Amino acid sequence: MPPASGLGSSGSTSAATAYALNIMFGAELDEEVLLNLAGVGEAFAAGTPHYDNVAASLFGGFVILDLMRGKVFKYKPKKRIPIAIVTPKLHNLIAIRKTEYARLLLPRQISFEIYVKQSSSLAKLLFGILTEDLRVFGEAVSVDYVVEPYRAKMIPFYSDIKSLALSEGAYGFNISGAGPSVFLVHDDVAMVSRIAEKVKSYLIERGIETHAFVSYISSKGVETLEVVE
Repeated sequence: MPPASGLGSSGSTSAATAYALNIMFGAELDEEVLLNLAGVGEAFAAGTPHYDNVAASLFGGFVILDLMRGKVFKYKPKKRIPIAIVTPKLHNLIAIRKTEYARLLLPRQISFEIYVKQSSSLAKLLFGILTEDLRVFGEAVSVDYVVEPYRAKMIPFYSDIKSLALSEGAYGFNISGAGPSVFLVHDDVAMVSRIAEKVKSYLIERGIETHAFVSYISSKGVETLEVVE
């Protein structure tokens, strides 16, 4: 997983390290402690603990965090959900602590009107997840009043490629993590792959080295693999 791409490389590394050390030393730490340790690890990459990413890497599926109580609520999707990732290679972001920089772009305060609209979008997102209605899920992830308008400035031709993906039939489109990767949603893997290739071609034609691939929302998190030599 390439660093500074918005795919959670720092979170997954921190989660894997905490998990591996827990096994190596037979510490038998519970989920809450592992989450905290992984968050501390990511602070070295992102400036502050960022539990969303490490929780996703540790537990898989969809996760909701109760930071006040230190609890994790997990939902495992019942069907495979394909997600396409398109990553433009932006050399100016590799040399900086990109996640920390991307957070600095965000507003420190939002208006009550924005709060209400964002809460409505979040509720729609949760409904889409729990019903596994990918059209509703896609519509919800495409609407962001707090983060997307500010981080979109880091990604060349962002509004163009979002419009392109949606016009080609993608259910949803937005920035992956802190960017510059973007993701798009559709329930047909061939369709989501075709749209991702169109977005990739659009950027390459404009001189931006770009990679694309299709994956699925994982139903499991970190695990131990046996290496056979």
